[in-house]
Amino acid sequence: MEPETAPAGGVPHPLTYIFFNDRGLRAGWRLLIFAAMLYVVFALLRWGLSYVNPANQAPPSGILAPITFAVSELIPFLLLLFVTWVMSKVEKKKLGEYGLPLAASSLARFFRGYVLWGFLPLSLLLLVLRGLKAFYFGGLDMHGIQILYWAVLWGVMFLMVGLFEEFAFRGYLLHTLAEGIGFWPAAIIMALPFAAVHMLNSGETRIGIVAVVFFAMFASATLRVTGNLWLAVGAHAGWDWGESYFYGVNDSGMVAPGHLLNPHSAGPAWLSGGSVGPEGSVVTLIFWGLMTVGFLIVYRQRNKPAVVITPAEDPAREA
Repeated sequence: MEPETAPAGGVPHPLTYIFFNDRGLRAGWRLLIFAAMLYVVFALLRWGLSYVNPANQAPPSGILAPITFAVSELIPFLLLLFVTWVMSKVEKKKLGEYGLPLAASSLARFFRGYVLWGFLPLSLLLLVLRGLKAFYFGGLDMHGIQILYWAVLWGVMFLMVGLFEEFAFRGYLLHTLAEGIGFWPAAIIMALPFAAVHMLNSGETRIGIVAVVFFAMFASATLRVTGNLWLAVGAHAGWDWGESYFYGVNDSGMVAPGHLLNPHSAGPAWLSGGSVGPEGSVVTLIFWGLMTVGFLIVYRQRNKPAVVITPAEDPAREA
């Protein structure tokens, strides 16, 4: 969208300044349009679900749990992707500019995040808690083909979680908000609703919510440096898969059916995490803080611009 031009020798109309800047329609108005479309599509989704999933229906259990949860994350993700696609047409941008480009490097970056920044840090965290006698791994809770079966089910489910949550809070919303106020202020603001959503989980604690904010800042740092969300999606999915399936610990107060190990915690909740799981431990705050610093150090020599470009960083201004 192009701003209105001022009459020759005249002053731009006041409405031009209110709605437009030198980059087109102002970020705030685009965010309002985006939010309005999201409200409509999700209201339609809730209306449709009210007919197929009555409020008094029992929650899924057993094999249906990961399948149902995966679908419940996939549908909102697709709706979010659709609304973002509409905005990409309005703004004349590629859909991949909002965080999830389909490039040759995307898969490698996703698995790097999954292992090196998700599953591995969780494993190190649990080893530290074991050394502090606040966590015990326990024995196997399943055998044979069930191990692979549940691993795949939960792997797919947490892939959906990573895609939806990262794209919802660090996709179009962060991209557009950063254009208006700068990247890091926008990242901090978007970390707050991300934490607020996790407050709805049963068994959450204050430490757990602060930990969620820490992870949000880590994910934002990966976006800032790499230019997309694939590494953050991998880290998100790898951490959650490791918690819920591989180690079988509580995740925000919930225990997943079909977990590999049968662990238990000991000691004060502020150290072990208590009923929340590892995310309720102060050690997790330290780990995620170190992860953010470590990531920025590892990638400090990369000069690739982030996907989010604020007005002050626009190369066109330097010409």
